[in-house]
Amino acid sequence: MPKPVVGLATVAAWALAIVSWVGLCRATSNGKGLGFDLLITWRSLKLFAHGGAPYSIRGFVYPPSCLLLLRPLAALSHHQLVISGLIATAVIAWVTVALASLTVGRRWWGLTSAVTLFLLHYTEAMRGELSLENLTILGTLAVTLCCLLALRGHWLAAGMVVGLSLAFKPLLLVVLLLFVLAREWKALAAAIVIPAVLNGVAFFLVANPDQVFSKLPAVLNRVGPGVALNSAWVDVVRVFGWPDAVSVLLRLVTVAVVLLGAWLAWTRVADDAVRIITTTTVLLIGSYLAGTLSEYHFMLTLVPMAMTIVIARSPMRTVTAVVGIIWSMGLFVLPASWLGIAHDADHSAFRAFGMSLLLLSVLWVLARRRPLRGWRVVAPAVPVHEAPMVEVAESEPL
Repeated sequence: MPKPVVGLATVAAWALAIVSWVGLCRATSNGKGLGFDLLITWRSLKLFAHGGAPYSIRGFVYPPSCLLLLRPLAALSHHQLVISGLIATAVIAWVTVALASLTVGRRWWGLTSAVTLFLLHYTEAMRGELSLENLTILGTLAVTLCCLLALRGHWLAAGMVVGLSLAFKPLLLVVLLLFVLAREWKALAAAIVIPAVLNGVAFFLVANPDQVFSKLPAVLNRVGPGVALNSAWVDVVRVFGWPDAVSVLLRLVTVAVVLLGAWLAWTRVADDAVRIITTTTVLLIGSYLAGTLSEYHFMLTLVPMAMTIVIARSPMRTVTAVVGIIWSMGLFVLPASWLGIAHDADHSAFRAFGMSLLLLSVLWVLARRRPLRGWRVVAPAVPVHEAPMVEVAESEPL
């Protein structure tokens, strides 16, 4: 495509993205329940700051280290918190997309970033995150930065980023397996030691520390209205009224498929960026489906995978993978009446279907490729948008 055309398209896409996000943020700021999740954390932080029992707040389930790291937020007023939370969530989302663009070999200010941001503002995942102001957005930033750092050979820094993220929220716990696959033991150690130390310190500062473990049942087994919002198989099966044996079977099969998919992604994808992002995404999908908790804002961590569609021979370049990511993000799902369930449960079910379809698409594409030989992740000598990645692996078969 001629450069002038690309330039005009980029300017137009950025204009659309900016206008759409300004409108979305304004609408969100006037909506009910703004900052619902962040306010729960804020109330716990205020108790923590004054020597109270932060885990007495219903709904607060984050690790003690989160209280330590977010302690300054206790000084904010209600209004200051929700408005700054809205702005921070939007800014972090934009930074995440920019970093993902760099990871897939595009300019952070280019057409890929603009189009992604424009499309992202339509998704249920992003709109829900903006309203809730959940800490998931930090996990999304962390996993994207982890992939970029790993791509450039900075594995220890990638481990530190994941470790710090786990101190806020254990969303990326399964990403530790990426360091195992890469045999980056220092990075793995950093990712484990950082949250362990921070939690150890915070645990002794928390009043009534025994209450920390009282929150585990709410995380491991949701009850009440929360069941309909959970897209993990354990609750999708429950909503449909299927036997528990179906849930067990689906979770076991998912784990097997994920382990195979992660291995295939790590050993059969020649492009470094696609290899790292696909492996990480497959692992995350496994934790979301086979684990105990998976909500719509978790899907934001799949954005880097969606953006690999700009790279030749990416598993995202299949119709089923695109449909899978669309359903995962909460777009174009079938009406709830078709499945005979409520609206929230319908969207949760289609998130599970979407993640499963994306996972199976990756498996199907990679199973037909030959294993690579002699590959390793190489840090580019110049920024990825200025020169192609150095490849040590043999070319993949067509």
